[in-house]
Amino acid sequence: MNAVSSRLELSVIAPCHNEADNVAELAKQVLTVFHRHELDGELILIDDASRDDTAARIAALAEANPGTVIGLYHPVNQGIEGGWRSGVGAARGRFVVLIDADLQNPPQEIWRLYRQLKASKADVVQGVRSSIGRLRDGRYLLSRGLNVLLNVCFGMRARDNKSGFIITERETLRDLLAHRGRYNFFQTFVRVAAEAKGYEVEEVETLFVERQAGQSFINPLPLRVIGRVLADLPRALIEYRWRGRPSEPLLRLNLATHPSAHPERVSPHLPLWRRALRALYFHSMPLHAWMITSRTRHLYQLLLASQWQSPAALRALQEAKLRRLIRHAYHQVPYYRERMRALDLTPTDIRSLNDLGKLPLLSKADVRANLHFDLFSDDHDKQRMLRVTTSGSTGEPFTIYADRHQLEMRFATTLRAMEWTGWRFGDRQVRLWHQTLGMSWTQAVRERLDAWLMRRLFIPAFEMREATMAATIERMRRHRPVLVDGYAESFDYLVRHAEAHGLEPFRPAAIMSSGQILADQTRAAISRYLGARSFDKYGAREFSGIAYECDHAAGHHVMAESYIVEILKDGRPALPGEVGEVVVTDLNNFSVPLIRYRVGDLAEALDESTPCPCGRGLPRIGRIQGRAQAVILTPDGRWIPGTFFSHFFKDHSSVVRQFQVIQETRAAMTLRIAKSPTHSSDGMRRMMEELAGHMGPSITISVAYCDEIPLLATGKTATVIQKIPIEFQSLGTGSSATGDEN
Repeated sequence: MNAVSSRLELSVIAPCHNEADNVAELAKQVLTVFHRHELDGELILIDDASRDDTAARIAALAEANPGTVIGLYHPVNQGIEGGWRSGVGAARGRFVVLIDADLQNPPQEIWRLYRQLKASKADVVQGVRSSIGRLRDGRYLLSRGLNVLLNVCFGMRARDNKSGFIITERETLRDLLAHRGRYNFFQTFVRVAAEAKGYEVEEVETLFVERQAGQSFINPLPLRVIGRVLADLPRALIEYRWRGRPSEPLLRLNLATHPSAHPERVSPHLPLWRRALRALYFHSMPLHAWMITSRTRHLYQLLLASQWQSPAALRALQEAKLRRLIRHAYHQVPYYRERMRALDLTPTDIRSLNDLGKLPLLSKADVRANLHFDLFSDDHDKQRMLRVTTSGSTGEPFTIYADRHQLEMRFATTLRAMEWTGWRFGDRQVRLWHQTLGMSWTQAVRERLDAWLMRRLFIPAFEMREATMAATIERMRRHRPVLVDGYAESFDYLVRHAEAHGLEPFRPAAIMSSGQILADQTRAAISRYLGARSFDKYGAREFSGIAYECDHAAGHHVMAESYIVEILKDGRPALPGEVGEVVVTDLNNFSVPLIRYRVGDLAEALDESTPCPCGRGLPRIGRIQGRAQAVILTPDGRWIPGTFFSHFFKDHSSVVRQFQVIQETRAAMTLRIAKSPTHSSDGMRRMMEELAGHMGPSITISVAYCDEIPLLATGKTATVIQKIPIEFQSLGTGSSATGDEN
């Protein structure tokens, strides 16, 4: 055991007031725990202005055990909380244990708390005082009554709320001790503070024995102490209950320890009416959002600050969240536990981003084969999970589940990225999207209410056609949007058609594209026709937005607070300028973790030694290579983007396992289908009738069945293959000429 290490594993903190008869035995037992379990630790004893010779005995212990027993001395009594503060200020251990010096919490139990913290995703482990051998005196009854009172007041289910026998990481304890109110006995509320600040707490039953030496400062009928605790209760209610429970404690703690590099940019000023609208939007979220709560506002505010942290600070956050995720996956998710054990890995082997390569990659086939319960965490909550069916980039619809916290972080990061375009809450928007395609009526109602609150106009992208384009552009002009977002193919068609036909443009400040690659010529047309800046979003239905462009267009900024993105080539990190496979680890979804998940796209790796001129510390990836634009054109002027078919067929997975659309002439297209196991002729007929309604009567759809749709090098299928040479300047004229095919 290296007792003089500058980075210890464990610090045990024990405030001492008139404990002269206990400190030697306490030190002996704690040091025995260190030795028996080979823990690199230290014991910090704080004399809190004792009236006996506690200070002298601590000094003797420190002299006899240099570097292992540390003595601190208060000239004025500061109470238990003051002792904790002094102890954590001096602690060198990664983990910190708080223990009373009276030996009522046996030091041997320290190992059980430490073991549980290492074996779970908990941030804090609290020792619950067992009833075994415990004296049922007046103080016991008062303690049980106080526990009930705290549970009722703070909406908790703790078995021993006020136990101060806890273990947590050192920085987490610093955060727990940071409070606004002035408390007589803050130690009563340490568990309350942990839950209120979003930390996950687990309980471990521990022995609690009678005091053998010394005298407690609490007498059998402590009326004065009861009165002072009750006086603390309103302060705690204001601080910890009425303010609401935030989430993302690791992000909040990271911001506290690594302040934003550009604090002046964190919170741009908004007029009162915009702030009021934003507050209304967040507080009413249960009415118009799916599973997302008003806590999203807190996440959004954190993200506004974290984007300006240094790259090193954001990497530290990713690694802290990664360690927690791996710990959880190993102990709670059978799939990962089996894979890690087969590789002789434990959570302690994955400490940093450099260790990720030790873990196996996760493919869509792996997910399909192991849903539901091998990939579901043992502690998942189905009431807080949303079934997400992806658009099936391989031609085969794909199902995954997102939990509430992941959905809330998705939305908060999307809102932040929208502001990168110059949009501010309250500005008008237009979305070229499907709006309610595939939604239930309740989801459709929520979507429309959400659009109303966001001042968002939907233009159904799948219904855009030549005959209605002038009216569509006029609708957008009347709406006066600051931001337009939608599929890249939609923008491509809109601007080229409008220019070709001399339609009067509308003037948004920015457009944000997604779905497919926004080609350079499309960017140029958008700038020329709309006078707008183009911002590209890279995402997937499993994660929503993974990376976004800022106004410098120097690569896509990864949403580092939520994802770790690797660009791999030949199994190694791609070098700057190389194109590799995109692999994503989701740091937020604990119900169905996706660790080193193969998205199926290719992207360019960037040299990040030169930071982005925007000043954000978020990591970046280069141009996305694994996507291609594809549209279907019909003789009657309809324009159907390739993304339509993905959305359409995912709702017919009982009929179609994989699909591919091939158009060789304007009047005909071939639909290649790999049947699903539940394929039926009736289901096929209904699906084709619905598809014909979208495509119109002027195009013939033939069906060809096959066993499998072949994959491309990216791992995806070309779901839409367009073989017509398109000249956008002459769309609708019936002529054909060689043109750009993006």
